[in-house]
Amino acid sequence: QYEEKREKIGKIVKMMEEDDWRSVFKVFEADVEYREPLLVWIRPSLSLVDFIQKEMKKLGLKKISSVGCGCGTLEYLIQAASGLEVTGYEVNRTWWDGPHSTPHFIRLEYVDEKGVDVNLPADSAILFCYFNNLEYFHYYLNNYKGPCVILIGPIDGERHCEPEPSYLEDNSVSSTRWIVLARFSISGGDEIVFYQRV
Repeated sequence: QYEEKREKIGKIVKMMEEDDWRSVFKVFEADVEYREPLLVWIRPSLSLVDFIQKEMKKLGLKKISSVGCGCGTLEYLIQAASGLEVTGYEVNRTWWDGPHSTPHFIRLEYVDEKGVDVNLPADSAILFCYFNNLEYFHYYLNNYKGPCVILIGPIDGERHCEPEPSYLEDNSVSSTRWIVLARFSISGGDEIVFYQRV
């Protein structure tokens, strides 16, 4: 089982190396149970990317800043399939650029090397996919002046993240008011919610 899992991950990484993003989507579409947290926490699909692209166009945005993106598989797929520019924000360059990490195919900025304040580009949407630290979430939110927050996470009770997709619907959690612009159910018990600053 372990070898089979590593082999499948290796095949997906090779597809990304060859910029064959269509085949990566097909791997996830072919097996409705397939989930691989070493690559991506959700089950990516072209319909998800189409949804993201459509909502970004409505907002007039062409860039996404993804915080805590890991190796950036989802972000690579969004960028490759939509033409949106996606930058990942992570900590620990030694790990992500090291020999034991899954390779990344997007530009990563290492926020722990930038000093005290990390201002995320205001001309981008900020994305948190299966983020898991509310304190840091609020830190990044407070250092962002742009119009759109995208939250992705579970809604089936099988997994956990903080913030959950509906988190910003509660107006008491942030000094800024955010309204739901759109939401989309992701196969496998997850949801993506677009929020717009009011």
